[in-house]
Amino acid sequence: IVNQGSSSKAEEKNSNDLGQDDFLKLMTVQLQNQDPFKPMDDGQFIAQMAQFSTASGIGELQESFADLASSINGNQLLQYSSLVDREVLINSNTGYFDGSNEMNANIEVPSSSSSLSVKIYSQSGALVDSAELGPQSAGNVSFSWDGTDSDGYQLPPGQYVIQAETSYGGTATSLDTNVMAKVESISMGVGGRPPNLNLQGLGSISSSSIAQIR
Repeated sequence: IVNQGSSSKAEEKNSNDLGQDDFLKLMTVQLQNQDPFKPMDDGQFIAQMAQFSTASGIGELQESFADLASSINGNQLLQYSSLVDREVLINSNTGYFDGSNEMNANIEVPSSSSSLSVKIYSQSGALVDSAELGPQSAGNVSFSWDGTDSDGYQLPPGQYVIQAETSYGGTATSLDTNVMAKVESISMGVGGRPPNLNLQGLGSISSSSIAQIR
């Protein structure tokens, strides 16, 4: 019943559309039935033809753009497919530990700092590990975490939150972090958008969010 109702509405909508053939038929009837004592002047006739040409041209242009967008998306998908099983750097404070390989990340330090600390939290908010990285110059400071807590016990695979902090003028300041994530698959973007990267343990992000490829 649902499918039949949907089909009926689609047919009704199509029957109300004015196509090129309908437009030409209307113009022909209009010319045949015009008042011979008050015929349509050239300006009116040219204006109607211009409207018809414009409408037809817009339709063809829309089809061309749709074909172009489809082609571009297909080429982008093919290009980004080479990223599968590789790691990309994304701006995020959440990384994924797979249970065996180190979780790699870096911290964006805007200006020289006398001290830099990093804390690792579980998804439940529990502090599991921390480290003091000491004085740092401005730039990106790389670090890795082996998946063990502060007592040296191995932690299970999953998402872990990174909190980086420094002090400027005696005031504690949180810093942005970037994490490395493994690309598992690529999916087509919607509405002409770039393809999406499906990351191990982190879900899907737009390919435009990639900061670095390793």
